[in-house]
Amino acid sequence: MRLDQLAGLNAAPVKLAKVANKDVLLIERFDRVPKGDKWTRKAMVSALTLFQLDEMMARYASYETLSEIIRHRFTDPKHALKELFSRLVFNILCGNTDDHARNHAAFWDGKSLTLTPAYDICPQGRAGNEASQAMLISGDNNLSKLKTCLETAHNFLLSEEEARETFNNQIATIEQHWDAVCEDAELNEVDKRLLWRRQFLNPYSVEQ
Repeated sequence: MRLDQLAGLNAAPVKLAKVANKDVLLIERFDRVPKGDKWTRKAMVSALTLFQLDEMMARYASYETLSEIIRHRFTDPKHALKELFSRLVFNILCGNTDDHARNHAAFWDGKSLTLTPAYDICPQGRAGNEASQAMLISGDNNLSKLKTCLETAHNFLLSEEEARETFNNQIATIEQHWDAVCEDAELNEVDKRLLWRRQFLNPYSVEQ
């Protein structure tokens, strides 16, 4: 999530703390707002709700459908589309294949929708190279490849050039800040090697 922010995306702020000799990840809540000396809830809906799907039908959830909803119902849809596309790309580059429809959400003010900050970005273990995202990306294709993102870029009102610029900027950010972020997370060399070029920037994923 720290790398996500460094890549220019809107992700919930995080902080690592130690409690009783254990690591604890603190994530700043964005579904609460201060009201006097108390807190109140900020209305949110998951993408699963926007799709009008239940858990049994979640396999039909897609980035294409979400992009269509954004175009028609979101505030500043052009910005929201670019942000969502960037989140899709980052999920692929960091190996987060748990990007199901409950891990996307929007604030609801009674009239319009606005993307919440990104959350629950968790690289998943993989033995080989091939992987699939939890939501469909282009048609029935959910393969975790930048090439798949190119096929759907037009749904996000992005040109091929703009899509490739997103790819290159995020790859450069991950490469540039990898060591520093791993140091902040107190990863040892073994854990770093397990993640690098497997979850993060896996050769299969970066194929364009």
